[in-house]
This record gives sequence, C-alpha cells and structure tokens, in this order.
Amino acid sequence: MYKIALVEDDSELSLLISTMLKRYDYEVVVINDFEHALERLIELKADVVLLDINLPYVDGFHICKHVRKKSIVPIIMISARNNDSDQILGMELGADDYVIKPFSVEVLHSKIKASIRRAYGALTHEKSNVVFGNFSLDYRTFIVSNQGNEIELTKSEFKLLKYLIENLNELVHRESLLRELWDDVSFIDNNTLNVNISRIKNKLKEIGIEEVIQTKRGYGYRFVPTALEKVNE
Repeated sequence: MYKIALVEDDSELSLLISTMLKRYDYEVVVINDFEHALERLIELKADVVLLDINLPYVDGFHICKHVRKKSIVPIIMISARNNDSDQILGMELGADDYVIKPFSVEVLHSKIKASIRRAYGALTHEKSNVVFGNFSLDYRTFIVSNQGNEIELTKSEFKLLKYLIENLNELVHRESLLRELWDDVSFIDNNTLNVNISRIKNKLKEIGIEEVIQTKRGYGYRFVPTALEKVNE
C-alpha cells in the first residue's frame, strides 16, 4: 500500500480527496499543522506528496523546494492558479506534476499512478548507476562523479542527463526531453529546457567534463561518451 501525504488547507477538499483515495487502497495522511508541514513531510517519508500552493505560514513552493533537497519523493502541486509561470516555477523547484482546481479525483488518481510508475516502477528494475571509465551517474543520489570529483544534480537535471545517457549518441528531440520533466508540455516555455541543459553543462564543467552534451540548435541534444575519453586521457 502506497502512502500519500496530503497538505491542503481547504478542509472539505482535503476530506474529499482523502476519502476517495482510500477507496483506491492508498494510505492517506492528512497534514493540517501548516506551521510545521515541512518537518512533518520529511518525517513521514510518504511515497507521494500532494501539496497545495496557497497555505498558511509558508506556501507550497517553499515546502516543495526544501522537501526536494532531502528527498526524491514525487510531489504533485495543487492550485487554483491557472497560469504558466506558477506551473513552470513548480517544475523548477522539483515538482513532478501539477493539477489545477477544480479537478476530478480520477484525474488526480491518474497523476498519482503516473508519478509512482516513474519514480518507483522504473527505478526498482534499473541498475543503480551508469559508468563510463572515470565518469559515473548515481541513480539513487543524483551525484555525478569524474576522477574523484563529485557534484549533485537537481531532480530535473538528473532526469534530463539520464534520458540523454539512455539514448547514447542519438539526437534527442527537445519535446522528448521536456516530456521527461513534465507530462503536459503545452504550457512550458522553451527557455525552461535551455536553462536546465545549461545548468547540467556548467555542473559537468565543474568536475572537469566538457563537450559531452552536444546541441543541435532548434532540434535537441546528444550525449557523446567519446568526449569523456578525451577528458580522462
């Protein structure tokens, strides 16, 4: 049974969501101590977090950012705000999905199942890391290492680099990469991907790796492992 943590200050909506999800055989823990919601989430170690944006004391963005620093738990943001900037910000802070009020519990359930499948269904059957000579990417900690130097990626950066590595030497279309970050790419600004790829390149550069990610302007990106051989000669 998967454990769902629900942080929602609308008591009626919270009751509706928790009641319906329990019918789908989830364990639902409702967090209504909003002043200490962050601490409670970290202690709870839920399998999925449903997190409202508009909360007393601190907003959901703040909580999402700090939970993501300590955990890779899937986070689904809940909000009445129907604008691109909030959805993009949620993704940048590490959220896995976003649902806009009003919504049906069936839609929410489908997003929960998709998040669980991505976070646990795939990883539990994968190897724990990938290695090319002195280069390695740890799938559990999101740490990239090269010749003893290490740097940690954000969840979004990890997803992108992992996807590129899984498609070695292939030119991966921008839209395919965006779908790795978010189920619905219709609202995402093109600059979102550019920023994330730029951050990955900068982090790799910090540990002595350059030119391993190649860009074809207007189309996509390619991970070229042969560039690692030059780095580590």
